[in-house]
Amino acid sequence: MKKRLFSLSALVMVGLGLSTVTLTSCSSDDNSVYNINVDKGKLTAVTFEEITVDTGITINGATYTWFDHTTGQVISKEAVLKHAFKTPGEHKISLKIEHNSKTELYSYLVEVSKSADYDYITLDLSAFDLGEGIETAGGYIWDQTFTEKAVLQSDVYTFNHMASAEGTYWSGFTVSSSTDNANHADTEGGWAKNQWGTMAKGSVEGHGGYYLVAYADQAPAGLQQGATVNVEDYSAVVTLDDEAKYQAISTQVAMSPWAYYGITEGDDFATKFETGDYFALKVYGVDADMKLTAAEPVTHYFVDFRNGVNTISKDWNKVDLSSLGEVKYLLFFLDTTDKNAQGYANTALYFTMDQLTVNPVQ
Repeated sequence: MKKRLFSLSALVMVGLGLSTVTLTSCSSDDNSVYNINVDKGKLTAVTFEEITVDTGITINGATYTWFDHTTGQVISKEAVLKHAFKTPGEHKISLKIEHNSKTELYSYLVEVSKSADYDYITLDLSAFDLGEGIETAGGYIWDQTFTEKAVLQSDVYTFNHMASAEGTYWSGFTVSSSTDNANHADTEGGWAKNQWGTMAKGSVEGHGGYYLVAYADQAPAGLQQGATVNVEDYSAVVTLDDEAKYQAISTQVAMSPWAYYGITEGDDFATKFETGDYFALKVYGVDADMKLTAAEPVTHYFVDFRNGVNTISKDWNKVDLSSLGEVKYLLFFLDTTDKNAQGYANTALYFTMDQLTVNPVQ
């Protein structure tokens, strides 16, 4: 029977000019009849964009199996295929319908072209292991968050991370899975013990997913396009590897609970915001020659009460970074109108980030 099945697969793959071939199994324990539609035609698709394929065949009680012969994977168990191909090129797919002793096979050739963002590299922390992480409210954080000289790296991205030898201080970036977004101003340990959440209660993909927590510097004054920058002077810095040149594309950001509740309710340091206040993220690009790449930073307002608006988003927000152009480094700063007499921020300088995306320059 194995030889017979292989032959049937070969018929489907070569696409014989017959519309339907009917064969009967010779197996003593399988009296199935195979109706093989050799050629259902060609379809087109674009990577990462969902395609729908409907044979128009609905049989009560039947089992449907869609198979991608190019990748060797089952891609659906539904009568109507809804699928997004991840790789470009020709994909030979087939639908097997099993009902009682009858099996029908239908095949398609799908030409998959590259989407505009096919070569983009998007930060994916799903493979990051927090199994040995430090437990915190609602999840875990990276086990080296308080380790001096620890390196935080994923794919082409290296995230600046600094910590004291005593294990009492950190800045830059760390990884969290916390779903906590409560106000810890008056809880045991306060914010110092509970600084790891996001108002979105998880990653862009959902609760419990991994994301970055950033403890950044206050936005400096006087950074101008073409100026030389020493990136080592700053905390929240992302370095791209040397395998290619990269264009900045986008990132997703959300508010830290520490900053959020300081703005909405106030705390021992922060003052509740009023009309005219704002809290903003500023992102600068730096090239391989250590020069600023754009005349202006990308500015995203987490809170902007300057124009009569008083709503604050608790969700992830996508920020377009394309105006920064070709970059080797990305610098992240926070700016607030709530400052003390010396000009230092009273608002907690934290934010959370996910799905940072760049495009390799070919």
